[in-house]
Amino acid sequence: MDRLTQPAPGGGYTAGEHSPEELLAALGKYEDLYESVGAELELVRLNLQELSKAGKARSATYTMLSGSRFLLEEMQKRLDEPGDDVAGRLRALKRQLEPEDDGFRDVE
Repeated sequence: MDRLTQPAPGGGYTAGEHSPEELLAALGKYEDLYESVGAELELVRLNLQELSKAGKARSATYTMLSGSRFLLEEMQKRLDEPGDDVAGRLRALKRQLEPEDDGFRDVE
């Protein structure tokens, strides 16, 4: 992914040479992603309820949808996190990928 913004030294972000149109297009795409995660999560929850009512809570489909629900809930949780938390997590992950890393791949 090519970033349109860069973290500013004092906090916040800069847009560099990018036009307002480019930034609005990226923001619109992000908002579409946010809404689609919420809509898909709602649909998965409805399907899980229907399967449970039908006595199919032990089926492979129910198990698969439960995994999808967990993934979508985690995505939504991350999308709802404050910006500083997200930026901090990204910095920590990048530090772990640096060449002088000790080889352990712990996720913080």
